Amino acid sequence: MKYNDTKKNTPKERPIVLITVVCFIICLAVLTGLCYAAFRPNINSDVPFDGTVPGWFENSDVTSSVPSVPSGNTDQTVYTRKEGYYTFLVCGMDDVSKNTDVMMLVSLDTVNDEINILQIPRDTFVNPDTSGYRVTRINSIYTSAYNKAPYAGQKRRKAAMEVLCVEVEKALCVKIDRYVLMDTDAFVDIIDAIEGVDYYVPFDMDYEDPEQNLYIHLKEGMQHLDGKAAEQFIRYRSGYVTGDIGRVEARADFLKAVYNKVRNNLSVSVVVEIVKQLFDRVTTNASTDDILFFANAVYDVDSDRMNIKTLSGSSVMNPETGVWTYYALNKKSALEDINRYMNVFKEDISYDIFDKNAIFTDDPNGDNPYISEYYYS
Repeated sequence: MKYNDTKKNTPKERPIVLITVVCFIICLAVLTGLCYAAFRPNINSDVPFDGTVPGWFENSDVTSSVPSVPSGNTDQTVYTRKEGYYTFLVCGMDDVSKNTDVMMLVSLDTVNDEINILQIPRDTFVNPDTSGYRVTRINSIYTSAYNKAPYAGQKRRKAAMEVLCVEVEKALCVKIDRYVLMDTDAFVDIIDAIEGVDYYVPFDMDYEDPEQNLYIHLKEGMQHLDGKAAEQFIRYRSGYVTGDIGRVEARADFLKAVYNKVRNNLSVSVVVEIVKQLFDRVTTNASTDDILFFANAVYDVDSDRMNIKTLSGSSVMNPETGVWTYYALNKKSALEDINRYMNVFKEDISYDIFDKNAIFTDDPNGDNPYISEYYYS
């Protein structure tokens, strides 16, 4: 007679085993949840701009409204970072030109449950003499850095985005914790992943550009926009009375529609899975853990606590040619926007250090003095 020491669970023991397994799974889930709850994105409090007040002001003779600074004043403000406040630079790249025609600064305030978005128009003027780039529009800085980068693929895109972040941080006195860059294909995939968006198209949109493989044909009225249709809506600009600014304003409305669709119809777990699946379709310095943390934080923000506006400025006309070529920032108003919506520090950014190198204006004696007049008005 063989002795078998293999012991089967008796009916009495099976519930105990089952309870043990269930308890283990629950404990594991709780532990995982606690790990994610305890996770905080890796950020630093370094000040990426020069906070020293200069002892002189180069453009003080432009207009009497520009304040001068007493000579020798070199006070250094100590900037302390707010708790639970994160900032991002989100860009959309044109596949043909490689320009970042969509540029948005985004802040997520997890303490006050608020999301702020400042859109930067693609035609925002930048001074090639003071910026160090031989371009006159902000959407071309990424392109310039991309063309110079000695890399390929994602590494090249990341290198160019890091350059763009540095320039935006220095000029606008902001801190950028994470960046996201997507092309039109990625945008289409994202809209399709959330199963499209219901949106009211304000008027018929018809435009074709075979060189860009761009064909836009949308009818006025409430429509369900899938990825391709949403791309057409976002890229259309010729029919707006205010040109590209009209498109920027329409994009703000569309972003709100996307946000409401996601928040009201999709669980955070579903959104996280979608993001993970599309992770390789975008260029970012955020980790998957970062994305999970930020996704959960975004779901805590009510739609009425989401603010979207355009960085203060105006389209300006060259009085000699009558051409509306650039969007010019107004220094005073743009600074108010940064301090209200995008300042990660407890201390306000001062007028004297904001755009310290005058990147966003031309020399009053240069080719575009009308930009300088508006910038300092």
